[in-house]
Amino acid sequence: MREIGISVYPNFYPVVQIKDYLKKANSFGFKKVFVSLILNNHGFEGAMDVNANTWNDILSYCKELGMTVSADMNDEVFNEFGCKLNDLTALQKMGITKLRIDGGFTSEEVAILSKNQQGIQIEINASMSSSDNHNGNAYRECRQFLETIEKDGNIGQLTACHNFFPLPDTALSLEDVRPINDLFASFGVPIGGFIASQLSPKDLHHLGHGVCTIEKHRFLPSQFAMLELFANGFHDVLIGDSFADLSELAEMARCYKQEFIEIPVVFNQFVPENIKMKIQESILLSRVDQPANLIRATDTRGMEVPPCYCAPRGMYTISVLNNRSAQYEGEVQISLKDLGQSVEHNVIGFVHPFAKDLLPYILAGKNKFRLVDYK
Repeated sequence: MREIGISVYPNFYPVVQIKDYLKKANSFGFKKVFVSLILNNHGFEGAMDVNANTWNDILSYCKELGMTVSADMNDEVFNEFGCKLNDLTALQKMGITKLRIDGGFTSEEVAILSKNQQGIQIEINASMSSSDNHNGNAYRECRQFLETIEKDGNIGQLTACHNFFPLPDTALSLEDVRPINDLFASFGVPIGGFIASQLSPKDLHHLGHGVCTIEKHRFLPSQFAMLELFANGFHDVLIGDSFADLSELAEMARCYKQEFIEIPVVFNQFVPENIKMKIQESILLSRVDQPANLIRATDTRGMEVPPCYCAPRGMYTISVLNNRSAQYEGEVQISLKDLGQSVEHNVIGFVHPFAKDLLPYILAGKNKFRLVDYK
């Protein structure tokens, strides 16, 4: 089941402020929380040491809210907390529900961890395997790792999550991520990733922008980045930054609950209001016999559409066929290339640039979608 989450960093903010953020996010339906127990020794500028009492306070509050906690730690912190490979009671008492391993453990040790009797999920860093293709060493090593867990551990208690990258231009590409996501899916292992907030303070790198997994998402509004990750097989999507704005949380929560992909549209001023409303109210599905040059949705056929603004159809413009097209009247089309003018097509607007990368996921009936007025 898909879930959305946030990240909190007591190394930068007082507990009372973090609790307020947790409460607000939870009210929107965010159920997952990422925390890092290794910031103390990673040299982040301005980061303060966090003691056990602070962690206990925050983690107890997450439990009170019914939010699950993924804690990032390495072998050094693991030992400091008094954990053992075959006994994670210390983490269970703290309220940690998922141990995200940041390094220092062999495949055999992870296999032992995955069999813990405390029911704590073991999460590995999937990005360590995303730097190569199907024929690369990293991919083969990841497959061997999963085979080891399947054979010697409890793969049903294993999850994966890609890393986040505060430094600009260092995040991953979706093209490199897809093969590794498919590999984890073939073993039944759910996978997560991070997206950026556009309005959060920049705590993890003060000259950077956004704490994300995919580089092209660094400056993308959170709801669009979330939808693209979900469309690429991600199960969990978390905001990597410290404090997302409430407007971002609200938009993510709204889109997360929908069973369709929302495509924001800049409507032109010549669109009759009744046609604009009819199109926005419709849940659309593109034809499975996918044309080369456009997306076709026939769900709105039957509307009365008099000719109006039969303008050139540039790439990503949206058209509705008018009454000159006979039985095709009312069909909605999205141009995938420049197609020129047609007396049968009323050009009603264009897909907002934020959402153009969502179009591949509605081709050939892959996902339902809805066109909405961009605001």
